[in-house]
Amino acid sequence: MTSTAPDQPNESVTVSAPTEEPTAHIARPYRALERELERAVRDRVEVTLRVTAAVNAMRDGGCSWADIARILGTAPQTAHKKYSKPRAPRESNDA
Repeated sequence: MTSTAPDQPNESVTVSAPTEEPTAHIARPYRALERELERAVRDRVEVTLRVTAAVNAMRDGGCSWADIARILGTAPQTAHKKYSKPRAPRESNDA
């Protein structure tokens, strides 16, 4: 591919497309970062499960959504929307 630098309109510079495989000295750090990201994702899943279990335990223990939201650092409506358990559908009273 050929492109022209903006400050030098008459000169062209050839830019080669990146190769599929990065060179070895570049690839090593990315593999380490990839492993670190995978660990972080696993940790996030574990933390999410722990927080959900703690919220459910607090609700089962009688805590209000306001108390839970204060600990989570969010609004009560947000905590309720994210962590409330789905309810069984209501039965209609059509007789």
